[in-house]
Formats: sequence, C-alpha cells, structure tokens
Amino acid sequence: MKIKSITSVGKRKVYDLSVKEAEHYVLENGVVTHNTGSYYSADNIFILGRQQEKDGADLVGWNFIINVEKSRYVKEKAKIPITVKFDGGISRYSGLLDMALESGHVVKPSNGWYSRVDTKTGEVEDKKWRIKDTDGKDFWDQILQNETFLEWIRNNYSYASSSIYSSYEESNGEET
Repeated sequence: MKIKSITSVGKRKVYDLSVKEAEHYVLENGVVTHNTGSYYSADNIFILGRQQEKDGADLVGWNFIINVEKSRYVKEKAKIPITVKFDGGISRYSGLLDMALESGHVVKPSNGWYSRVDTKTGEVEDKKWRIKDTDGKDFWDQILQNETFLEWIRNNYSYASSSIYSSYEESNGEET
C-alpha cells in the first residue's frame, strides 16, 4: 500500500493521510486516516462513514455513522449515527430515532409515520409523526424522561458509569 498524499491541515500539526479509493476514515491518536488499515496502539478507534442528507434533490448536510472498532468507553461494534446539516450543525436528536425503534419506545405504524409507545402498557399512542417532526423537543421530551429508554442506552452503549477503583473499593467495604 502506498500513501497517496500527506496534507498539513490547520494551524496545529495534524495530518490527513490518504490512500487511493478510500471509502472511510479512521480517527486514531489525533490522526485522520483514509482506509489505511493501520490501527496503531490506540485506546479508541472509530471508523466514520457518511452519506448525503438531502431535501428533495438539494444536499442539505451529511449523515455520519461512527462505527466503534475499539474503545475502553463505548461497546465495541456499536454504530452511532450523527446528522450534521449545513444550516444548523449537529442535530440535537441525531441517532435517537434508530435507538428508540430498536428499544421498542417508538414504532413505525405505517410507512413514513412514527408513534411513541408506552413501554409499561405496550400501548401505541394515537398520534403519528412524520420523520421531520421527530427531530424536536415535542417528540423527544417524553421518551428522554423515560427511565427504561435511558437504561436501554446505558446497557447498549456504555461499559461503565463510574470509576473502576470506587467500584472495587466499595465491594471490599472500604470507603472511597
């Protein structure tokens, strides 16, 4: 494999290494690499993929998927979607719809429509939301206050929520 180019980016010493016909990026130890296959000895390795976010035929931003290859903080093989629009930056609710569908807190009762689910009763709310309407506080407040949804996210995306030392000391009856 031959490096196609090395480009200095910005004011700090950060380099962008490229390989011909690269389809994804790898962020390792502060270096962005394009499909180089190198993993160095990093604590975290995220592979970034992207696709266009369009409104009709107009390009309005990008949908990124962060694929967690290696991490001490997030479960490996997790996929984290992030939407970035040109007119508003990172969407506050990026990726949550996919998570809520997978966890059963939202269902798709018909093509192009979404409804919230009361996970205690299994009842689907009568109101249906278009996808563009799910990107707001009105749709998400109820779900984000639901402890079962928050627990599902913790179980599927994080390794630990406290220091390994405090957990160890507490299990031995010692104060932290």
